[in-house]
Amino acid sequence: MFERDAIHERGKALEDEFFHRVDEKLRAELRRKMEHDDAVARLQSATGFEDAQLLSHLVDSDFTPASIAVIALVPLVFVAWADGFITPAERQSILSAALHRGIKDNPTASEVLEQWLHHRPSDSLLELWKEYAIALGQTLTPTLAKMLQQEILRLATAVAQASKKQFSRESISAAEQAVLDKIAEVPITPAQ
Repeated sequence: MFERDAIHERGKALEDEFFHRVDEKLRAELRRKMEHDDAVARLQSATGFEDAQLLSHLVDSDFTPASIAVIALVPLVFVAWADGFITPAERQSILSAALHRGIKDNPTASEVLEQWLHHRPSDSLLELWKEYAIALGQTLTPTLAKMLQQEILRLATAVAQASKKQFSRESISAAEQAVLDKIAEVPITPAQ
């Protein structure tokens, strides 16, 4: 009988341990979801965007209200990395754009930009920028949407031109032109 009680107690202890682990896992998942939802709400407040999917993608990519401004420079970064490396002239062109947009005054955004300039970001960042640019265009008037698209292309082209000058090339590289073409294809248009 004593042996049967010991086996029963051991079984009960294992069962309690199992459910304790399940409870801890569920609590951790709930905590992560609540933190994610809170981050989405803060980003929504900072950007004014209502698109929950876009906001979630931004949060999943570690954008915060403090760093969201740097997303404007993503096209420039990808043009610079198009040839597999960033030249000093391209870097200077991007840093100049950051300075003119107040990003250099924002330590969080500046740190993100520096990471992108030292390590090529994944292509998913360019896709996220496209999603962001389309959503931003939806909030603008037709005139402002067109101006935004032109400004993005102007700045991205300036980055490509910077490396052209450094290497005394006649034109920008095919890889840079391919990235510029992708950027130009993004439909930054107002909502209908």
